[in-house]
Amino acid sequence: MARIAILLNDRCHPKECQWECQAYCPPVRMGQECIVEGPLGKPIISETLCIGCGICVHKCPFDAIKILNTPEANESEIVHRYGYNGFRLYRMPVPPAHGITGLLGPNGTGKTTALRLLAGQEVPNLGDYSAPGEWAKVLEHYRGTALRAHFERVADGKLKSVVKPQYVDRLADEPITALEYVGRSGGNADRALEEVGLADRGDRPLAELSGGELQLAAIARTVASDADLYLIDEPSSYLDIIHRLHIARLLRRLGETKSVLVVEHDLALLDYLAEQAHLIYGEEAAFGVISHPIPMRTAINTYLTGYLKDENVRFRTEPVRFVAHPPKPPVRQNVLVEYPGLEKEFPRFHLEVSGGSLAKGETVGIVGPNATGKTTFVRMLAGVETPTRGSPPPGVSVSYKPQYLKATQSASLRERSQALASDPTFDLKLFERELVPGLHLDGILDVALTDLSGGELQRSAVALALARPATLYLLDEPSAYLDADERMSMARLIRRQVERQAVSALVVDHDVYFLDLACDALMVFRPEAADGSRGRGDGPFPMREGMNRLLKTVDVTFRRDAETLRPRINREGSVLDREQREKGEYYYEAAA
Repeated sequence: MARIAILLNDRCHPKECQWECQAYCPPVRMGQECIVEGPLGKPIISETLCIGCGICVHKCPFDAIKILNTPEANESEIVHRYGYNGFRLYRMPVPPAHGITGLLGPNGTGKTTALRLLAGQEVPNLGDYSAPGEWAKVLEHYRGTALRAHFERVADGKLKSVVKPQYVDRLADEPITALEYVGRSGGNADRALEEVGLADRGDRPLAELSGGELQLAAIARTVASDADLYLIDEPSSYLDIIHRLHIARLLRRLGETKSVLVVEHDLALLDYLAEQAHLIYGEEAAFGVISHPIPMRTAINTYLTGYLKDENVRFRTEPVRFVAHPPKPPVRQNVLVEYPGLEKEFPRFHLEVSGGSLAKGETVGIVGPNATGKTTFVRMLAGVETPTRGSPPPGVSVSYKPQYLKATQSASLRERSQALASDPTFDLKLFERELVPGLHLDGILDVALTDLSGGELQRSAVALALARPATLYLLDEPSAYLDADERMSMARLIRRQVERQAVSALVVDHDVYFLDLACDALMVFRPEAADGSRGRGDGPFPMREGMNRLLKTVDVTFRRDAETLRPRINREGSVLDREQREKGEYYYEAAA
């Protein structure tokens, strides 16, 4: 075990504190220079002199310090390091000759860094952060390995790679059309836009496209490029389940002849896409360790159990368990909320939702393609949107987490929650006792909301929504921006809170794993007109029936993994796929 000290520079504000880290450090008080002021005016922590007491971690008013032990990793395995007390990446994934390899791990553990290094956008410094990396040193370090051949081609300019960026929303800042953007690839832009389903949006400026359309444009530009290595960073963000499967099929065709590396948090999608995967474990913003390649099914099962047998490393305290969703006992079928049929007329869209009911302790997922009215339905129940016909059920208290989040206050999450403490509709004890630890918010309580990442803001918004006592909780896309671990933690927490408080919840989402863990039943939305001018929502249906209705429109079948009971997409034309289609069973509850 090697001890490392991490300083989160964006959180460290030495001019606004009393240097508590240095003042309370035992080695410093004994006359040793364990924590000193660096050239930028911020502390530098000596990993050699540090005794691992953790006092500086707890005394820092900004939670800017982490003292950690790296399991089974040593200095010789460092590929890249950002500063003395900065993030470090151990080991590298190996690009396949052809086919698709996945990268699976929490946010902030180096997946995007690994893609940049493989693409040659940054030269690995092998831990020597004092100077830019040198290809000669890299080639000598990897002598006799497959990575030597890869980096040699990168250094000589003989390997052409293309990277699909992670943050596609930034594309909206470019003052060009989608066709012009995709055309920069040098390939057939019209054909690429048609392949991803954006043929009718080519003349639109990027600034006018939705998040999902920007994602499709970024993928179109990537697949239109003539490259040797395709590095795809989070292709499912902003996409509904239908577009996710469509893009997965497109990338699988690409992987038949090209080398593709994919970072993805939708486990069902990654399982369908890749033949093998590298797992990444570590600590957010501190370090990441990349495992050896593992066959895809084994990789995801290992990720869910949290124990990497080959390296004798446990990175999860409790395994993630799925269930087959048996019917709830009759005593729990007490109806809590009944809502009538609702309709909403817009100039170019008409939504009709059939009436239904929600039981105590029941979490219902809302699924279906984008632009079919899911968010509009939730907004009508929340009182944000007024129905054209019908009305929300009277006397039902609602707590609503909207789809799009934007922090407008410079206050921290702690300050925000304490300001709400005097409001009888906010439970501060529940927030501090269960929601903060359950959603891993401890480390960002004192960070300004405007400085939080998308995932941190999402978890904060869900915590604030669940802390409001209500009869009905409405959560619109709570898994957006979250990594696989955070999604599964949130799914279990939502389900636990709803059952414990004997309330009801409606959750809009596209991640099948998230829905499977969180929900008891499903509402299914679908388009009722080819031009997208009408949408309809029905349900709630039992989980199996709801998934069958959805997956039939997506034209894909699922089975359950025999070991973990997790949902798995069947390969088209496989024996199980054909058998299930013949029976009309697109979603099996039993392990197969």
